[in-house]
Amino acid sequence: MSRIVFKLSLLALLVISWPAQVIAVGYTILVKSNSYSPNDLVINTGDSVAWVTEVTCDPYGGDCSEGPEHTVTADDFSFATREPSDNIFFTRDFNEAGEILYHCAVHSEPGKDINTAMNGRITVVGEEKAFQINAGLNDAWYNPDTSGQGFFITVFADLGFVSLAWFTYETEPVVDVESKLGDASHRWLTALGPITGDTSLMDITFASVGIFDTATEIQRTDGGTITLTFDSCNSGSVEYDIPSISKSGVVPIERVADDNIDICDILNAE
Repeated sequence: MSRIVFKLSLLALLVISWPAQVIAVGYTILVKSNSYSPNDLVINTGDSVAWVTEVTCDPYGGDCSEGPEHTVTADDFSFATREPSDNIFFTRDFNEAGEILYHCAVHSEPGKDINTAMNGRITVVGEEKAFQINAGLNDAWYNPDTSGQGFFITVFADLGFVSLAWFTYETEPVVDVESKLGDASHRWLTALGPITGDTSLMDITFASVGIFDTATEIQRTDGGTITLTFDSCNSGSVEYDIPSISKSGVVPIERVADDNIDICDILNAE
């Protein structure tokens, strides 16, 4: 009787004293007379599971009973309670994604149906890694709907910054303006910002007063902001706000070519 009280007290102490961030990912499986409950559990990587023998008591004041002896034994024998017991209190952390099958070595064996035998299953789901801006994104990007304009994006991962050059056009058709090099409606602007996960809040700069292939003192003017966001190695968006032309919007972008996607995937997995 005393060990029952001790076990229940220990479980209560565990629930009370476990830090709040752990309580949210702690699960209990009852070891019953001929089954585990629940016998099919889905958890996340980093979660903990405690197997505890179910205690049944006579509702009219009689003795409490813990039932027959059992074990908690992984089908691949990667973990197990030391020996059969009618007083199981066994905990384990699961830090890798995958399917874990287990059974009672006294009343079952590996591989049996969890619904008809004393077997159980835990499915550990890996949390998806958040996307991180990395040097594998260095490339030419564009929106297929506005082909003929686009972006050069360069990530300086060691410095924690990303730069962007946007090659586009004037907001209205340019007429009766002579240009000696290129089209008079060509426009380009640059932006620079720090990397914060999958996003960079960038300051736009306009450069002017330059002359082709000539050393001149360039005038630089602040021009607004860009929020550059990537959700994968081949998909992102450029959200811009340019007060001087009263324009704001979002441009969905993808790579012009797929050559660097594998490098990006590798860097993002690190």
